[in-house]
Amino acid sequence: MKKLTILFAAAMFSITAAFSQPVSDSGVIPVGVTLNSILRLNITSGGNIEYVVNTIQQYTNGIAQNARYDTHFTVASSVDFDVTLGADAATFIGVDDAAHTIPLDNLGYLVVADAGATGANGTNWDLPAAVLPLTNATPFIVQSNYAGLGAGDINQNAFVIQWRLGTREGTMNATNLLQQSITSDRYVVNAIIQLSQH
Repeated sequence: MKKLTILFAAAMFSITAAFSQPVSDSGVIPVGVTLNSILRLNITSGGNIEYVVNTIQQYTNGIAQNARYDTHFTVASSVDFDVTLGADAATFIGVDDAAHTIPLDNLGYLVVADAGATGANGTNWDLPAAVLPLTNATPFIVQSNYAGLGAGDINQNAFVIQWRLGTREGTMNATNLLQQSITSDRYVVNAIIQLSQH
């Protein structure tokens, strides 16, 4: 009887111990995050610039910057970005005669923040401080040198390229168009704006 009581007590203790022990288990939940990079540049106006030089004053003093010769563009980007500008040829090339050329540095530009751009306080990107000549290299015209501040929408990142011809500003060609004795023709070149991640 004593053995039976001890066996019964041991069985009850083991059942109680089995019920009182916590049960734990685990599962694995894979979590993935895909970030698609957004880099979009859009020329909103001034995508075709046409200069007509037909007075001695224009040959002598050039054609100054005004809204008619502005190129407006915006950038929508999920990352800090840079923008470069360069010509697709080493000179302007004559349409009537391809042997006729004009040095690229007769065309100059300044890049400024578009009015109303929310990044216009200058803390989001670096812009050229002076008028630059067009070249067939690809210098930066917009740089996101402040980590995390360049990324944004078109309201934040809106810019204007202010063109001028033969004005001899900044590091443009120091000789006026009249002194260069350029043959009459229509001269063309493509200016390429390139957007890339910083």
